[in-house]
Amino acid sequence: MIGTVAALCAGAAQAETLPVEGIYAAGTDAPSRARSIALAGFAGRGGERLAFAIDSALRGAVIEGRAWFQLTFAEPPRGTTYTYDRDADPAAYRGGADAVMRGIAEVSWRDREDGTKQVEECVARGDRGKCSEKKKVDIPCRAREVTFRPEVRLVSHGGELLYGKGDQLTASRRFCKDEDGSPPVDSMVEELARQFADAVRYDLAPVQRYETIRVLESREGMSKPDQATFKAALRLTKTDVAEACAVFADLRKTNPRSVTVLFNVGLCIERLGELDTAAQLYQEVLAISPRKLEPQEGLGRIASRQRAERQLSIRNGDAAR
Repeated sequence: MIGTVAALCAGAAQAETLPVEGIYAAGTDAPSRARSIALAGFAGRGGERLAFAIDSALRGAVIEGRAWFQLTFAEPPRGTTYTYDRDADPAAYRGGADAVMRGIAEVSWRDREDGTKQVEECVARGDRGKCSEKKKVDIPCRAREVTFRPEVRLVSHGGELLYGKGDQLTASRRFCKDEDGSPPVDSMVEELARQFADAVRYDLAPVQRYETIRVLESREGMSKPDQATFKAALRLTKTDVAEACAVFADLRKTNPRSVTVLFNVGLCIERLGELDTAAQLYQEVLAISPRKLEPQEGLGRIASRQRAERQLSIRNGDAAR
């Protein structure tokens, strides 16, 4: 195996990565029991905007090609042209959804003085109307601050509180006297509603994520032949990940306490979804180098993926947790 890659060792190794894909946990476990959610009773000036933002965010929660939640409105939204289909899920309108989310969102705003900005103005023009003299002038400015106070509750069909969240979010927009109009409050409220709705989405539903994670590259403590082989493995991460991982595994035999080799082998195993084995290797790295950040991050990813597995079991009725 080592001989087949020796020819690739020429040239300096650059930062290389391995692809890792997994399902990572939602922030809370209990909502995993709810396959369908009916949105109902969103009060306050920003209530409807919050309801629509949460509806959009939760519909975007797709795991392995399937929507994590079935969303519906338990009552027709008021004061809007939002299109919905009352026949899409009749059970939800009759109270048959697994859970109901209700909420309130209050909005307040104010304008305050916010200094000035300096601009050039024409103060004299020639015979043909061309500006012949300019001067700098200070234009007064103001800032519009919008405060959004959302709160939501998710309650199961049986009355159990599955989730609750509240927050206070603020957006600020500066505008000056020489500009046309002022920032619209509604658009600022919409932005804050999306921000809160995104946080709710990550609390309630797992995330399927593909990322590239950097391997370690230090060759400290390796023999010269092993250093050359290691450099070849780094190059292989760009063209043949499986072969690169096979080389890392071979190098472990002669470098059983190499932080670099142990971590890279662990990352290869994490990539295959063998989470317990990968965690053991990251623990080995930390036993040698307790402050090493990369294995700590690896253990964090693994813990989240294992928690996501439990959430999937809860959703599928395979565990009562």
